[in-house]
Amino acid sequence: MTATATAARATRAVRPARREAIPQHHTHPTPTHPTPTRAAPPKPRKPVNEPGVAESHDHLNRRQAGAGTDASRTAAIVVTAASEVLAGLRPVDHLARWTSPSLFDALARRAGLASRILGHQPSPKRPRIRSVRTELTMSGACEATVLLEEGNRVRAAAARLELLRERWILTGLEIA
Repeated sequence: MTATATAARATRAVRPARREAIPQHHTHPTPTHPTPTRAAPPKPRKPVNEPGVAESHDHLNRRQAGAGTDASRTAAIVVTAASEVLAGLRPVDHLARWTSPSLFDALARRAGLASRILGHQPSPKRPRIRSVRTELTMSGACEATVLLEEGNRVRAAAARLELLRERWILTGLEIA
């Protein structure tokens, strides 16, 4: 029996020596679900006046469709006219139909002040439109940026238009 006992011990697997206790770094598994975020309304990827975007704004365009004119075209015309009024090239009464009453009063005051300060000067070049970009807001208003070229000078204008009785009306204007 001693021969079989030693043979049995020899056939048993030898156990490996114990490892030294090394501190191991445990990582937490990454979550498989996204973290909750606050819902935000989707923003259009392109400006509204570019082709192909009108289909994505059907609910906003329904209100605009009856207007007959495009918001970017109205913004370009009215901002150019306002710039001409401030330069003294056009009477302020031309803006009465296209601006809100408060904006009309402000433009009339500013144009009167400019004519008193500057006096009658030789007419400068009329402003030319370089570019117009419009963006519809969630409330249905339109915000536009217009670049105007006046001789050797380029000016930027920010305008807000609102739809009133199927027409775009200028309600806010900042010219730099």
